[in-house]
Amino acid sequence: MKALIKTIAWILVPALILSSCASNGSYIFKGTLTKAGNMQVLLEQVFFDQSTPPVALGRTTCDAEGRFSFERKEPFPEGLYRLTVGARRMFFILDGREKTVSFKGDLETMERLQIAVEGSETMACYARLVQEMVRAGQISPAMAKGFIERTCTPLMKAFFTLQLMGRNAGNHLAEFKSASEALSNAMPGNAYATQFAQITSSIEQQMQQIQMAQAAGPIRIGQPAPEISLPGPDGKIRSLSSLRGKVVLIDFWASWCRPCRMANPHVVQIYHKYKDKGFDVFSVSLDRPGQKDAWIAAIKQDGLVWDNHVSDLQFWNSAPARIYGVNAIPTTFLVDRNGKIAAINPRANLEEEIKKLL
Repeated sequence: MKALIKTIAWILVPALILSSCASNGSYIFKGTLTKAGNMQVLLEQVFFDQSTPPVALGRTTCDAEGRFSFERKEPFPEGLYRLTVGARRMFFILDGREKTVSFKGDLETMERLQIAVEGSETMACYARLVQEMVRAGQISPAMAKGFIERTCTPLMKAFFTLQLMGRNAGNHLAEFKSASEALSNAMPGNAYATQFAQITSSIEQQMQQIQMAQAAGPIRIGQPAPEISLPGPDGKIRSLSSLRGKVVLIDFWASWCRPCRMANPHVVQIYHKYKDKGFDVFSVSLDRPGQKDAWIAAIKQDGLVWDNHVSDLQFWNSAPARIYGVNAIPTTFLVDRNGKIAAINPRANLEEEIKKLL
């Protein structure tokens, strides 16, 4: 369940919704950050689905005192935003009704939303909640629900639900459905509502798959391979079913797993030998939350050049690992052209098994 929310592997930082109705046609977002003198500033609108490119809304440079300003003739659209100052980033939310928004803070603490906000009740609410979360440290499920109940807009509710409950999304499907319904009612047809609804639907589907797999018992040769549909390193969703018609090796591994890394050269060799004959690899990483960079680096270092790499970055809580009953890695499953399990953990005889199916 947690995987899905690979879609969003952000750390908990503020989101901001900018927009408003102005009488003079001028909409302003400005800030003052100590220690940010003469630094470059970028303002972007970002989305729940990280495969959706951010929309750049402007670039500017702080003056010597760390002041900057963005001015538009149109309201800032309601949504999630990312402000980049040098190497620092701050996510935030505005509700679309603001005329002029300003904030003050320090460059070194802006990522934790230690800022003072004027001109936006929504941004101030968001910053206040994030500051409380930072002070709280580890947040229990009960505390998470409390923070979500105190959000100020449906978009903020959805964002916090994703951030605070995403790692155990399967246990909080009701909360995801509630947030999705509220967001769809508030922003019908908007990309945020559509994407969050898709996330919620994916959580429900994976829960159903796990329940079906548990009812069916362990994976057996001859049964259809359960679907796996997760984000890749670029955030794009990749599905096992898209490879139907090929012989596929499902490889459960992780960047931190030395036996996996030692086995990778053989898999690479087999891939290059048979990829033009209808063979492919579908790699499922059991890397930990926050280890996306390590996962990507391992793919490059080990020469795992095939496109089908996915992960929910949930370690042993990985949804596909639960479905397939994986309790040690590397674990592999060979799938025939019809999508059925043909071999479990073929190692020394991997090439022989592949040749049979090709």
